[in-house]
Amino acid sequence: MKVLIGPNPMGVESFISELKEKYTDIDFVHCTTHEDILIEIADADIYLGWLNRETFLAAKNLKWIQSPSSGIDSYMTIPEVAKGDVILTSASGTHGACLAESALAMVLAFTRGIRDCILHQQKHEWTPGDIRSKLVELTGSTMGIIGFGTVGRALAKRAQIFDMRIIAVDLRPGDKPEYVSELWEMDHLPELLRQSDYVVVTVPRTPQTLDMIGSAQLAMMKPGAILIGISRGGIINQEALAEALSQKSLAAAALDVFFPEPLPVDSKLWDMDNLLITPHIAGGTQFESRHIISIFCENLERLVQGRMPLRNQVDKHFGF
Repeated sequence: MKVLIGPNPMGVESFISELKEKYTDIDFVHCTTHEDILIEIADADIYLGWLNRETFLAAKNLKWIQSPSSGIDSYMTIPEVAKGDVILTSASGTHGACLAESALAMVLAFTRGIRDCILHQQKHEWTPGDIRSKLVELTGSTMGIIGFGTVGRALAKRAQIFDMRIIAVDLRPGDKPEYVSELWEMDHLPELLRQSDYVVVTVPRTPQTLDMIGSAQLAMMKPGAILIGISRGGIINQEALAEALSQKSLAAAALDVFFPEPLPVDSKLWDMDNLLITPHIAGGTQFESRHIISIFCENLERLVQGRMPLRNQVDKHFGF
């Protein structure tokens, strides 16, 4: 059996020596150039890394693709992956804590004046009066979480420590933690938007979630609300968001994800004074590669033993 590890920003190839020692009868190969990958993937049984359609079509024996990312939308844009029999698994569960912490950091950057202080520091300005009067506590406010999977649950667990009221919607709601006030199906999204002071979008990008938050949904939100996007670009309509921010119908927003990426240099979003932009880095953590390899090893053993489905195996009908 041959495992090919391809391009990924997480550094999972650093575990190859450990993998070879643990699985002595499996051939592990790492490639970094497109040309080498096209050659090596031809007889690979398993692929761990990012790939495009050309790379996938070069694979003749592939049985399973392990995404190093929690999101798998880029893989599902390859028709032969979406419609074919090759198993696709995600790294869901890897990024719950770090994405939750990033979402809270984005909220606090506005509510505690951190963003304003950084901007004033660059100008060597000491302006406590300008900033202090705008500061608010999270105590008693409502956080609405759109998507209550691994990330949404990790966020709710942390947000409740700030004495916030937490409400959430999900396609498959599942069990409701005691510290969550309401956990609804997706048809309650308008109600969540109307009630929330802070709305965090954590759903995956699928055909059903594209432009999920557009002009109509933004108009439902409280005038002083803050919107956070940390899952994938394209779920929040950027044109509609820019309009809402420029009209001040939203207090502020923070985005870690965009469509397209990188965000074009001429995008009007760059100059919004009530928008915080981070360049798709919220999933970063010192534990990232270890978490991914742990999921990969569990799935490798399941595959060898014929124990299906694999962990985080994607339901290609739903796209996650």
